[in-house]
Amino acid sequence: MQLKRLFALLLLPCYGWCACTTSGSTLTAASASESDVSACVSLLSCSENNLVIPSGSATWTSTLTIAPSGSCTFYITGNGTANSSPTNYTAGTTNTVITDNYASGPMFSITPSQGQTVELSLLDIEPESSSTALWSPISLSGTCNSSGCPYVRLDNIIFGKTTQWTETGNSDNADTMIRSDNVFGVIDHNTLPSGSAVVFANISNSAYLGVGAYGDNAWAQADTFGTGSNLYLENNSIYVGGVSATDAEFAPVGGGIGGGLQVDRFNQVTSNNGFGVFGLHGLDTDGRPRSGRILDVYGNTITCTNSSCNTFCGYRGGTGHCFGNTITRTGSGFFNYFASIAVYRVVFANTPFGYCGGLNSQDPWDTNDNMVYYTGTVTSSGSGQTTFTDSTKSFTSNQLIPSGAPYTVYDTTQGFMSEVSGNTATTITIQGPISESGWTGLNSGDSYEIIRSTVCVDQGGRGQGEYVSGSTPSPSSAIGEALDPIYEWDNAMSPVALDGNVTTDTLRTIANRDWYTDNSDGTPTAQTSATSPFNGSGSSGIGVGFGTLARRPTTCTTGVGYYATDQGSWNTSGNGFGSGILYKCTSTNTWSTLYTPYTYPHPLISGSSPIGSVLPPSNVVGNSVMQ
Repeated sequence: MQLKRLFALLLLPCYGWCACTTSGSTLTAASASESDVSACVSLLSCSENNLVIPSGSATWTSTLTIAPSGSCTFYITGNGTANSSPTNYTAGTTNTVITDNYASGPMFSITPSQGQTVELSLLDIEPESSSTALWSPISLSGTCNSSGCPYVRLDNIIFGKTTQWTETGNSDNADTMIRSDNVFGVIDHNTLPSGSAVVFANISNSAYLGVGAYGDNAWAQADTFGTGSNLYLENNSIYVGGVSATDAEFAPVGGGIGGGLQVDRFNQVTSNNGFGVFGLHGLDTDGRPRSGRILDVYGNTITCTNSSCNTFCGYRGGTGHCFGNTITRTGSGFFNYFASIAVYRVVFANTPFGYCGGLNSQDPWDTNDNMVYYTGTVTSSGSGQTTFTDSTKSFTSNQLIPSGAPYTVYDTTQGFMSEVSGNTATTITIQGPISESGWTGLNSGDSYEIIRSTVCVDQGGRGQGEYVSGSTPSPSSAIGEALDPIYEWDNAMSPVALDGNVTTDTLRTIANRDWYTDNSDGTPTAQTSATSPFNGSGSSGIGVGFGTLARRPTTCTTGVGYYATDQGSWNTSGNGFGSGILYKCTSTNTWSTLYTPYTYPHPLISGSSPIGSVLPPSNVVGNSVMQ
């Protein structure tokens, strides 16, 4: 360590002061300038693990990489007064201002390894201007192993207190403030101010437990619900302006995308015509990367201020729990749904997975019937070319949309596919394309086949499956993911303007199998008896109840859920939300514990070690995941 310090000081001349001074375990940069902070970063060790950036302003024009050695916790802290209380939802007072003027990379690239924890806090990170092309200011890229992944804490950071970040002004590369991959921990008490038009965080686990890429291993392992093996967003103040709060399209330096494990809880969100709020990116427009794996959203307070705010729990794949959120509408603002399930591949193809259609030669990773049921020729098309006639056919009404397993039309002339949404004796209606699809519908004279996939890879309400690897996934066979339903309950809206609790764009995902809801339409009611309003059967569309354990139905239908609000002790904050445990009916009239949320506040906020860490891998032989 002494040689390391001496070498650093030889490189940094002192003119009455040094770029980095030491006092015990604390390293203090002489100023907020990039060179002074870099000098301290080069000295970080487990014996000198606390780096202080003093008050003041500085413009940075390159990336500061934070990659210390040693298995311990490292702190990089600006000057100010931090918020850490569960009753605060914003960054504290920040006196250290870093202005980002670097278009080719982040201001902070943090690359911890398993066994390390890195905390970055108390900063105001400003864009050089509202029209300067920049990059995401914070990049987190961890290195995991079979024991788990490194931990991070980002707290009390304001992203643009004076000048707000926007994707249109600061470029597509600045679409998100935080890019994260292969890290656990917490992002708390940060502020994305009003007027911002960027995603708050992109969350991935591309090489979960140090295995593979693209999120493949996250999908080959058991659920991480209620453990420290997720990235938690809590007690943040987030403004959603025309985008979403979370996504997974942008990789950090040295990282990838796919397989995200995220929990969004007790945040205050203002949504102004946003593209939803919290969500998982799907196995679709990004090509090879897998869908996000886990999304839990609870205890958030959300205000929708203008036009459609879409949905606040968005599942383009994966599974999770969406409950106990409170929405207020102002002006013309409204949410369409509390939770949505979207499977773009029923109308969209990208390399390598292609359409979710039904032939192993086209999409071998889905669960396919792998047979052609009917063939024909389009006699005429209409209604935007998504309804067509084949006068030679004599189907029964809606024969091609059996519950949970609709058929697909494969236009062999044009090479596109689309899920069937209805049919008469001689007409078939298919779903319209998304904007990225590149096709406009069927034409008269086109040849077609009727085929079927019953489950699409990574679709909403699915979980652990077989491990695949490689740029073209291998093995080329059905991944076979387990049914792992999404549960939605106790979400309130005032005043109510809602199309429904849960929506889906595919008939492959159905109520009381792939997802369960309290069907409250924005006015949830706790259980008043063992039979009301939830009787345990899933009837009347109600598949989840909540209330005291004593009022849980004594009879139940397999799959339904009940959240006992007087059970558990995970919420130690005293914030009034209470605790609770979700029970699932695992067989007729038998309730079993399904889900207990992770301890709140997150242990890293109090300086404690995370608890309930990574679940043991479930398909490991020796030290290698089965391939």
